[in-house]
Amino acid sequence: MTTKSIGVGIIGCGEIAQLMHLPILKELPGLHIAALCDLSCKVVDRLGDEYGVARRYTDHRQLFADAGVDAVVICTYEHASIVDEAIAAGKHFIVEKPLGFTPQEARPLVGKLQASGLVGMVGYMKLHDTGYRAGLEQIARIGRPKTIHLHNLAGRFDRYQQLYTQVRGDDVDQALLARSREAVNAAIEAALGPDHAGYRDLYLTLLMLGSHNLSVLRGAFGTATQVDYAAPIGPSHLLSVIRVGDDVPVKVEIAFGAQYEWWDEWLAVHGERDEVRIDFKNPYVRNTAATVRVKEAGGEGVTSERVIDTVPDTSFRQQWLHFLDCVCNGAAPRSTLQGGLDDLELAVAIIKAMPPKAA
Repeated sequence: MTTKSIGVGIIGCGEIAQLMHLPILKELPGLHIAALCDLSCKVVDRLGDEYGVARRYTDHRQLFADAGVDAVVICTYEHASIVDEAIAAGKHFIVEKPLGFTPQEARPLVGKLQASGLVGMVGYMKLHDTGYRAGLEQIARIGRPKTIHLHNLAGRFDRYQQLYTQVRGDDVDQALLARSREAVNAAIEAALGPDHAGYRDLYLTLLMLGSHNLSVLRGAFGTATQVDYAAPIGPSHLLSVIRVGDDVPVKVEIAFGAQYEWWDEWLAVHGERDEVRIDFKNPYVRNTAATVRVKEAGGEGVTSERVIDTVPDTSFRQQWLHFLDCVCNGAAPRSTLQGGLDDLELAVAIIKAMPPKAA
C-alpha cells in the first residue's frame, strides 16, 4: 500500500464543497487539499485562508495545469465538459451527480475514462452509506423480490443548511451564469424532444434529487430494464413504475420542494415472505447512517421486526475512503461513469413515458 498523500483540487467551492468535501478532506489521512477553484475570488480567498490552501484559482484550467493536483472533485453546475478536461489532464476525479445533463454529453466520457486508466467516480455517496451496505446484505438474503418501492419526498433542506456556516460571494458575473443555464435548458429540451420538452424542470428534479435514488436501486438490482408508466403529479413531483432484474416491478415516487418537516426517503424490498426497508437520513447530517429494518414472517401469521445496527459514519467520508482505495490499491469503483450514464438514460425514458407536453 502506498503512503503518498493524494493532492485534491476542489472545483466549485459552493454548498456541498463547504459542508462536506472540504472538512472531510482536511481530516482524512492519505488525502490533502492541494488547490481551490471557484468563479468567486472572495469565496476562494476566504476558504483558502480557513483551510490553509495557498494555490487558488478562478479558472479550472489553471488548476488542471497544477502539478501538485493529483485528483479533483467537481462541484460545479455543469459537469460533463469539466470531466472531459479532467481526463485529458490526467487527473483522477469524483464528479458530483449528475454526470451530465443529457446522455448525449455523458456517453463519450465512459470510453474516454476507460482508455485513460484513471479513477473516475460519480458522487453517489449513498452507495457508500454503511446502512445501505448492510441493507444490501439483507436484500440478498430474501431472494427474488415480488415488488420494490423507491420513495423520496425531500424534507426541509433549509433546516439542515442552518447547521453550517457558508461562505458566499457577490463577485460572480451573473450574465455568465444565466448563459450557462440557458445552454443547459436548451440541451435538455433537445434531449427530451419536442413532445416532452415541457417536462424540463421535472427532468431536472430527477437528476438533481432522484438520481441518488436511481443509483441505490441500480446498486441493488442492476440497470432498469423498462419503464411501464410515468405521470407528473406536480411541477416537481412524479410517479413511475419501472422494471429491474427478473421483471420485478418498482414503484417510484420522487418530489422536490415538498417541504415536509421530516426527511422521507427510503427503499423497500418485498420478498416472498420477508421485507427489507432502508431509510436514508438527510445527506447534510454527518456521522449517521441509513436505518435498516427487516420484517420476517413466522408460522401461523406471526411476524417479527428487527433493526440492523451499523457503524454510524458520514457517507461522503466513506466515499472518499473508497476513492483512496481505488487510486492507491486498484479497487474497483462502486460508482462508475457507466452507472451515471445508465441513470441519465433511465431519467429520459421516464419522462418520455409521460403524456406529451411541449415547451
